[in-house]
Amino acid sequence: MCFLAIAAVAQEKADIEVSYDASRVNLRDGSHISPNKYILLANAKESKFYSPITEYIDSLQSTPEGDAKYKEMTRGAYMSGKIDDIPRRDGSYYIFKSMTDGKIRYYDVNGVEKYCYEEETPQIEWELADDTKNILGYECQKATGDLHGRKWTVWFTPEVPVMNGPWKFSGLPGLILEGTDDSGLYNFTATGIQQTNRQIMPMYSAEDYEKTTRIEFLKAKRQFIDNPLATMNTQLSGLGITIGDATTKLEYKPREEVDFIETDY
Repeated sequence: MCFLAIAAVAQEKADIEVSYDASRVNLRDGSHISPNKYILLANAKESKFYSPITEYIDSLQSTPEGDAKYKEMTRGAYMSGKIDDIPRRDGSYYIFKSMTDGKIRYYDVNGVEKYCYEEETPQIEWELADDTKNILGYECQKATGDLHGRKWTVWFTPEVPVMNGPWKFSGLPGLILEGTDDSGLYNFTATGIQQTNRQIMPMYSAEDYEKTTRIEFLKAKRQFIDNPLATMNTQLSGLGITIGDATTKLEYKPREEVDFIETDY
């Protein structure tokens, strides 16, 4: 089981809840995909960045009864011709930050397989600028810094004294409400903020995630992008399942043109 210790500490209540649009690039043609809807739950000790829609589906599939309900919802949508009503994940990863032990715990999928890894909280060397702008009624200051292969420009507000933000960002004297990488391919923008006392819940079915490292996970994802059918057939071989022709290639932009949010693998 992966990082079971988080279950023991993730029952604290959050102080703030921040909604973000997480924009990303289409690795096939370089266009922007409709942003995922993520939420940051945070207090002074820990935080969780996740998609509530994805978590809802994962919560259903974590029990036999819930999984049956999910399948019935999917079947009902198909039978009624309402394909858009089929529950679909909106973003795949979960990020837990612990300010107590300085760790990030990351959960994600690659094809049909689930992975998790732990890393030290990145020590970003932020450069502060004098520029300011207003986001959601908060006066924000500009900062720039490098993180895992990309240079980021972020806007944070000291009016909310939480040293946290979307994705893996942290380390500024205030909440990060916006972040854009220099290529413009990835962006996080806060769409709402409120006080809350919601619990920071641990992962559903954490035991289903195989432990790996950040670099190993990114390399495996790249392999999947370069030859997805062959990779999925390898993943499903133990079940005796084959998808299509493994020699068929789905065209993606080369890594030099379009890459993941982290490029240092």
